[in-house]
Amino acid sequence: MADERSCISTIVALMVAAVTCLSLSLARADQKVRIAYISDSPGSSAPYWIAKEAGLYKRHGLDVELIFINGSTRGVQSLVAGDIDFAGAVGTSAINGKLAGGDIVIIDSLVNTLPYYIIGRPDIKSPENLKGRTLATHIPGTSADFAVRLALRKFGIDYKDIQAVMVGGSPARVAAVINGQTDFTMVTEPGKIQGEKAGMKLIIDMAQLKIPFQFSCTVTSQKTIRERPESVEKTVKAMANAVHFFKTNKKETIRIMAKYTRGAKADVLEGSWAAYSELLEKDLHPTLEGLSDTLAVQATWDSKAAKAKPEDFVDLRFVNNLKRSGYIEKLYIEKGSAVINAPVPMDRKSGR
Repeated sequence: MADERSCISTIVALMVAAVTCLSLSLARADQKVRIAYISDSPGSSAPYWIAKEAGLYKRHGLDVELIFINGSTRGVQSLVAGDIDFAGAVGTSAINGKLAGGDIVIIDSLVNTLPYYIIGRPDIKSPENLKGRTLATHIPGTSADFAVRLALRKFGIDYKDIQAVMVGGSPARVAAVINGQTDFTMVTEPGKIQGEKAGMKLIIDMAQLKIPFQFSCTVTSQKTIRERPESVEKTVKAMANAVHFFKTNKKETIRIMAKYTRGAKADVLEGSWAAYSELLEKDLHPTLEGLSDTLAVQATWDSKAAKAKPEDFVDLRFVNNLKRSGYIEKLYIEKGSAVINAPVPMDRKSGR
C-alpha cells in the first residue's frame, strides 16, 4: 500500500511538473497577431515594415503576420470583421468606421499633420490664385480630400469657390493636371516628385503649415484591448522602436522601403525618407486637435460627426504609459542614436 501511495504521489508530481513546464513554455511563446498596412507607397507604412524586417515585433514577443490591404477603408472593414487584430489607418477612416457603429479605436499615431502638397500649373502665382480654378480631387472623405479642404480654408478660400473634379488616386490626379484637364491637385511626396519633373509648380507645402490632422495611426478594437492588453502594449512599443529606427537609420530604412515598394526609384525613396524623418511622431501621441478639426469639417454633411468628441476615437493609455516610463526618451538619448547611415546592431537591448 505504501508503495502504491508513493507511486501515485510520484505520478501526481510529474503531472504538476509537466503542466508547469507547459505553462512556462506558453508564457514564453511569441503572441500571434495579424497586422495590416494599407499602402505600398514609401512613407507612413514604413514603420510597420521596419518592425517586421528589423525584428522589432519579435523582440517584443510578437509573432506578426504582416498583411497588405489596399486602402484605409478596407483595412478598417477587415478589423471590424475580425480578420485582423491591428491596422494602419488614416484618421478619417477610423472616424467613419466608429460613427458607423464599428468597434474601432486609435491606439497610436505616426503622422499628426497632412504630408500633402498642392501642386499645379506654373501660371498659378500664389495660393490665393487657386480661387476659381479646377481641382483634380479624390473621393470625398479621404485624407486627400480633407487635405485640400483644410488647405483652402487656411488661405480663406471656400471649397465652393473652386471647381472640383473627382479623378481618383495620385497618379491619375497628376496626369489630369499635366494633360490640361484640371489646374491643380494635392499629392504626397512621390506625386510631388512626379509633378515637378513634368513642370508643375509647388503652390502649398501643407506639412510646413503644420495643420493638425490625424493622418496615419494604428487602430484596433476595444475587444482586443480587453482580451489582449499585453499584445496591444507590445505592438505600440514596437511602433516606437520602428519610428526611432526610421529616423536614425537612413540606409537600412531605404533598403526596407525599396523592398516593400517593389523597387521605387531612388529619388522617391530619398525624398520620402527626408520628409517622414521629420513627420513621424516620436511619442506616438494622436492629435486630438486634428480629430476635432476633422469632425468639424465632416459635421457639415454628417450629423453624427457633429455630436462626436475626439476622445471617443482614442485610447491613450498605451502611449501615455510609454511616456511615463521614460521608454521613448531613453531611445533618443542613448549614445549613437543620431547616427543615421549605419545599420543598428539587432542584438542590442535598447530596442533599436
